[in-house]
Order: sequence, then C-alpha cells, then structure tokens
Amino acid sequence: MHDQSYYVHLESLKDFVRELETQIHAMAKPNDFLLTLGEEPLLFGEFGEAGSLADAHRAAVSEMQGLLDQVRSAIGFAQDVTTTVADGYQNADQAVAGDLHASGAVTGLLDPVLGLLGAGDPEGSRKG
Repeated sequence: MHDQSYYVHLESLKDFVRELETQIHAMAKPNDFLLTLGEEPLLFGEFGEAGSLADAHRAAVSEMQGLLDQVRSAIGFAQDVTTTVADGYQNADQAVAGDLHASGAVTGLLDPVLGLLGAGDPEGSRKG
C-alpha cells in the first residue's frame, strides 16, 4: 500500500508567517510615499494639458494605493491561513503526544523508553 502521509515542518510555517509580516511592514513605506504625492497639487505649469496631467497623476496614485491595499490584504490573508494551519498541526501533535503518553502510562509500554530517557519510573508504572 502506498504511504499517503506527509510531513509538515512547523518551524518553517512560522518562519513563513514572519516573512509575511515583514512584507506587510515593507508595504507601508511605498503607501506612505503615495499618500504624500496626493497632499500637494502638482505644478505642471500654465499650459492646457497641465490640468489633465494633474488629474491623471492623482488617478494613478489612487490606483496604486488601491493595488497596494489589495496586496496587503492578500498577504494578511496568507498570513492568517498559514498561522491557522501551523496552529492546527501543533495542536494535533500535542493531542497525539498527550494520548500516547496517557496510553503508555496505562499500559506501561513506554516505561523502558522513558527509563532510558530518565523521564519515567524505571520500575514501571505497574507495581505489584
């Protein structure tokens, strides 16, 4: 039978979440700069097309701000999903480890291993 299991490295997922946080913070700088572009009217000069150039510039700045907001939202969503997945796997691992420990304590199957690791009762959990 083909093994359909897979391996998830939780620390790599957490590293990825930190990288996404870095990217979100990096998005603030261009957005802050775009905000400054819209504060002051551009002085293109006193010719007919100056007004339409200023309007086009404002529209381009607004569109870029919208695109940056969409990217920030997408990165935030990826961060939330990755965190949820990592937390789910970590909780599942802890639950399995707890169940394994509990069943080992009842059956005494883990006593030799725990004894070698210095974590268990070397006499075993079943005392006569």
